[in-house]
Amino acid sequence: MSKQHWSEYWKTGALTSLPADFKENYDGELYEYWKTVLLSGLPQLKILDVCTGNGAVALLLSEIAEKHHIAVDVVAVDASDIKPSRLLNAFPQKKVHINQINFIGNCFVESMATTVPGTFDLIVSQYGIEYCDTEQAATNIVQKLKACGRLVFIAHSPNTAMLEYMEIEQQIFNYLDTLKAFDLLLNFSRNKISTNHFKNNLQQCLQAMSEQHHFKSQNLFNTWGKMMYQMLQIRNADLKNQRVKVGQFAKSHLFAKARAQDMLDVSQKLMNDTEWYQPFIAAGLSLENHGEMTYQGKHNVGHFYEFVKNQT
Repeated sequence: MSKQHWSEYWKTGALTSLPADFKENYDGELYEYWKTVLLSGLPQLKILDVCTGNGAVALLLSEIAEKHHIAVDVVAVDASDIKPSRLLNAFPQKKVHINQINFIGNCFVESMATTVPGTFDLIVSQYGIEYCDTEQAATNIVQKLKACGRLVFIAHSPNTAMLEYMEIEQQIFNYLDTLKAFDLLLNFSRNKISTNHFKNNLQQCLQAMSEQHHFKSQNLFNTWGKMMYQMLQIRNADLKNQRVKVGQFAKSHLFAKARAQDMLDVSQKLMNDTEWYQPFIAAGLSLENHGEMTYQGKHNVGHFYEFVKNQT
């Protein structure tokens, strides 16, 4: 299973998967929810954050614990290639908490029972577990939980504004595919077509895009249009020196397209099976609480689930 499109995203230093919606880390009701989870537990906790991304929830819990004098030992794992050094560069003000977390990259939840040492009082996740093979994830999570340990996570739901946004982005990417825009940029970056040929095709793409009025308000669509227009204004000799940047632009958006498709696939999974979380119960957990998660008092941003490991 390739996670390169996520690894490339986390390389940018983004802390959340929704950087346009959060200034730094998750805040508001999401922050308050995780505070409640932490304060309702033991005064000393071993915590495992799975599908951590760049450690957003792990950092929240570490910061909340310090404020409320709770001793925590936090391990954060992700299937992508995560590196705390990138976080330190992006958020030097969080150095103390970043250094307190044990980050483990290239670690799949479906097989982590053999790669992550120890057991935990609390396992958490946000916008991650639902991407996994649920049965395998449940088996491994239960093995890593102590007796009476808790699993708490926030998952996407099929009717959030976030997923509606991803649907629109994927429509734009699919439209760019019909124009062969990705192929055009990549072929130019690899020196497979001449500059004149490249510019002629850019002009054709822009002409076609000018007729797509329903996309005119979308940032992604406008970003592509602006980039194409700017390249048309560059002298041929100078444009040849921009081949690498042109390729980087195309590849970054191909990765974004793959991430959007992941989210849409997950949405479909949750719509097809509203009780998709049942494997966690079958594996030995009891569902104690679940419900809709709102943000700013009005936006549905997913569902929360709170499980406890059954005593044996």
